Amino acid sequence: MLEANDTKINLTTDQELHVSIKDFVNALVDSPQYQLFEKTRTIFQGDQEAIGALREYQAKAKDLQTKQMFNITTDEEKKDLERLWIHFVSFQSVKDYLQAQENLQALCRDCAKIISDQCGLDYATACGASCCG
Repeated sequence: MLEANDTKINLTTDQELHVSIKDFVNALVDSPQYQLFEKTRTIFQGDQEAIGALREYQAKAKDLQTKQMFNITTDEEKKDLERLWIHFVSFQSVKDYLQAQENLQALCRDCAKIISDQCGLDYATACGASCCG
């Protein structure tokens, strides 16, 4: 009889957890930070000149990847890569997108702290990336 009650309690707790998660996600998606992030992401993705600058930077970075691993890139190559990055981040759509992303990340960090404080677990550390992914 006790096992049946335990199961019922667990089901209720699981149901409450799912509702709480859904409510949290909805609140996050409805937040001004997320809404602005989505808006700026769409604008950035539509900025073909900025996308072209990103692709140019990524191509150069990929070309230099092996050299960078062995620390044998020339100063000229490093400056060229830096120049491409500076050009990329000079676009207003990129600036706005990166700022909105930073604001959304700050909100998520605040949420993680609240969750951590409530459950007594360092949520951000426990859910962070590991060496295995």
